[in-house]
Parts: sequence; C-alpha cells; structure tokens
Amino acid sequence: MKSVVATLTFLLLISCTIENDNVPLGFDQVYSDDPEQTMMIDIIYVQPTSVSQQSSYNLDESDFIKNLNGSFFHRYGIGLEKGDIKTLINDELYDLRDNRGEESRIFLMQTQNSYNPNRVSLYIIKRAHTVNIAGIGKNQRALITDEFLYTPTAPHEIGHALGLLHSTIEGNVMSKIRPHLRREFTNAQVDQMKSVMKRIEDL
Repeated sequence: MKSVVATLTFLLLISCTIENDNVPLGFDQVYSDDPEQTMMIDIIYVQPTSVSQQSSYNLDESDFIKNLNGSFFHRYGIGLEKGDIKTLINDELYDLRDNRGEESRIFLMQTQNSYNPNRVSLYIIKRAHTVNIAGIGKNQRALITDEFLYTPTAPHEIGHALGLLHSTIEGNVMSKIRPHLRREFTNAQVDQMKSVMKRIEDL
C-alpha cells in the first residue's frame, strides 16, 4: 500500500493535466542583457521511426526561448539560452495515448540516456498523442506538448525540471489551478532555481 501511495504522489508532482491554458498572457515582456544566472536549454523533438528524417513541429526555437525569457525568466535574473536542437527517435514516447497514468514514468525512463546532465532538456511531442497531459517536468527534463509551448505551461514544466513543486498560490507559475493566470515566481522559487542552475553549471 505504501508503494502505491508513493507512486501516486510521485506522479502528481510531475504530471500536469490540461486545463484552459490558451488565453493570451496579456502582460509586457521584460528583457535583461545580463541575467544573474543562465542555463542552456536543449530542444529535443520526439519522432517515431516512420518520420525520422523530417520534423513536423515547425517551431522557431530562437523565438520560443526569447518568449520564455521576456515573459517569465529575465525579470527574475534568470536567462535561458538556446542549446542543441536534436531529434529523439522513440515510438514509445512519441505516442503516450496507450500509457495513460504512466506518462511520467515512461517519460523519465525513455529519456534517461538522451538528456545532457549539464543542461535542461526540453522534449516536444504532439498534443494529439497524449490524453489529458499538457506537460511533465523533473530532473532537468521537461516534456511539453506542441500546443502548449507558448503558454504558461512551458515555464511551469521548466520550473519542475529545476526542482520546483506545485504551488497553491493562484497566479504563481507553479500553480496547479487556472494555468492561464500563471505569471509570477516567488523569491524562494527563484532562489531554488538559481541554486539548481549553479549546481548544474558546476558539474
């Protein structure tokens, strides 16, 4: 019984279900030329073996990182930098519809040999290939479905990848409720992310 409870607790901490997160952010972007702490973000497109030579995501990676910085991270002295752009051929991770309730376990297992321990790795899959999952984050890895890249789900999962847990504060980036209202990190959350980034940098 204890193992079942522990497993459920683990999954609740890192799997983020879909709620209405498609409302425009509606606040000014803030940029810094010299953030206090920076972190490289590798972007990894998950593809099946059948389309291994092409990308179907059409993401402007530089614009995506710029949006994350301006909307969420630079105002707190944190800078994300575009790292490597890769493709992971993995049929199991590409389509999680048959793994409902096991998404977090599958994600961590299928990515344990493909992420860089000196960076944060952001994996992207199709929203249509999940059931009620917007993203997952833990242990320097974040998975975000393609429809939620330009929403507060992205910084939320990156927060998880940098060690943050869910918050009960409405409007907090790590809040589990009303994701379209997620805007702010607390000072404690910022300190924790910077601490993890520093530790990764020193590896």
